[in-house]
Amino acid sequence: MKKYVIVAVFLSVIVAGIVLACFALPVDNGGRVLYVPLDERPVNLSYVTETLNATSAELLTPPPRYLPEQTQPGSTEKLWQWVFDNCKNADYIVLSADTMIYGGLTSSRLHHAGRDELDKLLFNFNRVKEINPDIKLYVFSTVMRTPRTGGSTAEPGYYQIFGSRIFKITALRDKEAVVGLSLSEKEELERLLKGVPVLVLNDWLQRRDENFHVNTRLVEKNRTGIIDYLILCRDDTAVYSQSSKEWRALYKKAGDLPASKFISFSGADEVGLVLLTRAVNHWSGKIPAVYARFAPGVGKNTVPAYEDQAVWKNVRNHIYAARCRPAFSPGEADLILAVNTPENGISGEAGAPGNTVQSSPAADLFADEIKKDIRDGRKVAVADVAFANGADNTLMAVLSDKRLLSEITAYAGWNTAGNSIGYALCQGVLASHIGEAGAARLLAVWLLDDWAYQANVRGEINREIIKNLDIDRNKLDSAKSEVQAETEKRLLVFAKNNLADFDIQEIKVTFPWSRTFDINVEVNLANQKTAAEIQ
Repeated sequence: MKKYVIVAVFLSVIVAGIVLACFALPVDNGGRVLYVPLDERPVNLSYVTETLNATSAELLTPPPRYLPEQTQPGSTEKLWQWVFDNCKNADYIVLSADTMIYGGLTSSRLHHAGRDELDKLLFNFNRVKEINPDIKLYVFSTVMRTPRTGGSTAEPGYYQIFGSRIFKITALRDKEAVVGLSLSEKEELERLLKGVPVLVLNDWLQRRDENFHVNTRLVEKNRTGIIDYLILCRDDTAVYSQSSKEWRALYKKAGDLPASKFISFSGADEVGLVLLTRAVNHWSGKIPAVYARFAPGVGKNTVPAYEDQAVWKNVRNHIYAARCRPAFSPGEADLILAVNTPENGISGEAGAPGNTVQSSPAADLFADEIKKDIRDGRKVAVADVAFANGADNTLMAVLSDKRLLSEITAYAGWNTAGNSIGYALCQGVLASHIGEAGAARLLAVWLLDDWAYQANVRGEINREIIKNLDIDRNKLDSAKSEVQAETEKRLLVFAKNNLADFDIQEIKVTFPWSRTFDINVEVNLANQKTAAEIQ
């Protein structure tokens, strides 16, 4: 009898273990993830790797010498070989198609690759699945942008002369196809076409045709299961433009694909982090609920600068892309995404004179809603899209006065609205994997970069230092160390005056592309370990 009792107890333990295993939540043991970024800028590489390395993920990136460097393309041959060598033992792989096909984002606008060469590179996505059929292959690709002006060095040289006219030509042609043109608009189109050499326009459009072909093939690979998830990014676009025209055609081709496989939205530089967040959520078995709270005024119906649709659609699509789900009330949310939109629905430039600290009942109300969410025990990430290319000084001053800056979970307010939405969302979602120390460090970096530098110090440096040195702000060259030292000094003063709760002891700045437009920020906080120690 005793023998049967022992056997019964033993079987009961086994059965109980099986039941518990069936109903237990997935364990966050991390995963082995390969990542090839859009380019080597901090927003695509160092900021991303610091975020992921603070989780339990094992993140592998290619040797820096393989990656692009500003206008110098990366080595597609070496990058693909690195992928083939490492994907056999990986669980997930996040690839920038622009890097793997053209050598980088800038190179995608400058290349002269022919159709046969592009098709050979496209077949390499199939090889990844041949080497490791079980790997989750996440890919993002951009619809080539159509800048409004020609001031960028990341376009063909002729774009600096004819860029604004090319933009208007394609915008009018697109509008003509969608809603038609007035007589004056038709006359304007004729004048513009006479002002751009045929060879110039044909060169620009031919390259776009090749890029459109690549994106079409990527959609096909997504449909057949070679690519498990595809994001088609709309980089710096407008309601009417060549970019919008191509996106609508591509979206039509992808119309039968479910949201679990394909999505498209405005943005680019944030998408590597979005897909890596998707990988984290997949291996941990989580689908976090995100409630989007919009600032008073036009709010969710705002169409931000450099984008082509209402901001609520971009928020929703970023949520789905990161393998989250929209929450319909704050109470059911794992994260509140507080989206700071301009009250009048018109987003200006953060560096413009109008971005000053002003009395704003709308900002006070929005900050009070954030405060209530925090007091109710909810995590809040702030996506600051009231201005392009930097923070809203009024909102930040209100959050600072209410002592909320150190209590929010994440913040982003840089470049386009899509960029800010993606970073705020993902760092907010990943905070539960990162821990308080890592999250505080990342938050301090973004407050310094987007608020202190982009909305304030960058303008001071350009007006007071660059002008006095009589140099090009896009080519710092030998003056880089002097500009760097002055930037660090001013950021530290800003931190002492506005970010005292973080107790920032040291700030180190570098200029990745030897220009003042963007920086890489490293911080040391009092009584915190360094980033390397956290990892």
